[in-house]
Amino acid sequence: MQNEQTLPCLTAFEEHHNDLLRFFTHKLGCRDLAADCTQDTYMHLVRMRPSIDVQNPRAFLFRVAANLAVDNLRKLRTRRGALSIEPPPEETASPAPSAEDTLDAKQRVAQLEIAMRELSPKCRRALLLNRLEGRTHREIADSLKVSESMVAKYIVQALRHCRARLHPEESTR
Repeated sequence: MQNEQTLPCLTAFEEHHNDLLRFFTHKLGCRDLAADCTQDTYMHLVRMRPSIDVQNPRAFLFRVAANLAVDNLRKLRTRRGALSIEPPPEETASPAPSAEDTLDAKQRVAQLEIAMRELSPKCRRALLLNRLEGRTHREIADSLKVSESMVAKYIVQALRHCRARLHPEESTR
C-alpha cells in the first residue's frame, strides 16, 4: 500500500519524467545511464518512508535525482580510476637517493666549503650575494664599495676557483 506522501511524488515523477531524463542526460552525458537513473529515482520514491513530509513534490523529486546523479558520477570516476591504474613494476626504484649518492653529495659540499674558505673575503662575499641572494652587480658593488666591473671579476674568479676544486680533472685540460 502506498503511503500518502508517495502519491504526490509519483504524480510529480509522471509529470516530469522527460525533464528528469534530460536532467540526467545532461549531468551524466549518457542517455542509457540517464534512463537507469530515472528508473532509480522512481524506485526511490516508491520505497520512500512515510515519515518524510514532502511539501513540494517536484523539488523533492529533483533533489533525489541530483543526489542519484552525484552518486553515479562518483561510481563512474571510481571505475575509471580503477581501470586506469597500472600495476607497479616488479622492481620499483626508491625515490630516495642511494647511499652512494648521499655520500658523494656530502663530499662535494665539503669540497665546496673548503674552496669557498680559500677565496678572498670580497670574492667570497660577491659570489654569495650574487648566487644565493640574487643581488645585482650594482647592489654588490655598493655593498663591497668596489666597481661593478670588479664585482664581475670577483664572481668569475670565484666560479673558476670552485670549479677547479670540484672538478680538478677539467682544470688540467
